Amino acid sequence: MKIAVISDTHLAHPTEGFKRHMKTLFGDVDIVLHAGDMTSSSVFDYLSNWDLRAVRGNMDDFDLAARLPESRVEEIAGRRIGIIHGWGSPRGLEDKVLSALPGVDIIVFGHSHVPLNAKKGEIILFNPGSYRSGYSATGTVGIIEIAAEVTLRHLQVDEH
Repeated sequence: MKIAVISDTHLAHPTEGFKRHMKTLFGDVDIVLHAGDMTSSSVFDYLSNWDLRAVRGNMDDFDLAARLPESRVEEIAGRRIGIIHGWGSPRGLEDKVLSALPGVDIIVFGHSHVPLNAKKGEIILFNPGSYRSGYSATGTVGIIEIAAEVTLRHLQVDEH
C-alpha cells in the first residue's frame, strides 16, 4: 500500500505545477491523505480524482471547511492512521495531536509547515511539511508505504 501525504498546499486553485507533481510524485499511489489547508474547494475537487482522505485546516475557505471533518481515523492496510491539521503555536504541536487522536498507529498532521518523522512511544508522528516552498526553505510532501514494515519518507517539491 502506497499513500501520498500532503498538507498546507495553500492554493487558490490547482496550478499546472501542482498537477504535474501529483502525476509525477504520486502517479502510483493507492490513497491520498491531505492534512488540511488546501485553502480552496477547487483543490479538493481536483484531489478527489484519487482516493482522497482529507481534513480541514485553519486556512480553508468556508465551503471547504464545511465539507471536511476536523480529524478522522482511517484503517489502511491493518494500521489505524489518524489525520488532523493541528492548531495554535507550533511549540507543543506534537503533544496536542497525540492527545487528540488516541489509539492510532500513525498520526498525519500539518499546520507547522515543518517536515517531521518521529516516534512517541508506539505512535509514529508524520508531518509532510508544506507543499509550497514559500513557507519554508523548500516545499515537501510525503509517502507512507505499508507492507511488512511501515516506511515513511519526505520528498522535496521542485519549483512550481
